[in-house]
Amino acid sequence: MNVDWLTYGLFVFGTAKLLNATAFKQRPTSGFLALSLTVLIFIGSVAALPTLKLMRHQAISDSVGASITSLNPLDMGAAFIFAWLFLSFFNHQEKSQQPPTDKE
Repeated sequence: MNVDWLTYGLFVFGTAKLLNATAFKQRPTSGFLALSLTVLIFIGSVAALPTLKLMRHQAISDSVGASITSLNPLDMGAAFIFAWLFLSFFNHQEKSQQPPTDKE
């Protein structure tokens, strides 16, 4: 599981950095677009992490000669973690807050 998380975590980090260096280099993205991309990363995580786990278990099963299966292939906690990491690595525009002006 740790290998899956590390591999996928590097992919998420690389995706955020690549988007920051190319598509959003001139100007940070809006909050809505950042949230939409984060939701896509979450959905991708829900699909990719069980696939990585299944591929690893299949490779071990083939080499050992015994069937190894995961009790719960879905890893929702990791999907939330990687979506949060993507949003934190992503260069998105914060809500602009005007500093209070001093009126006398």
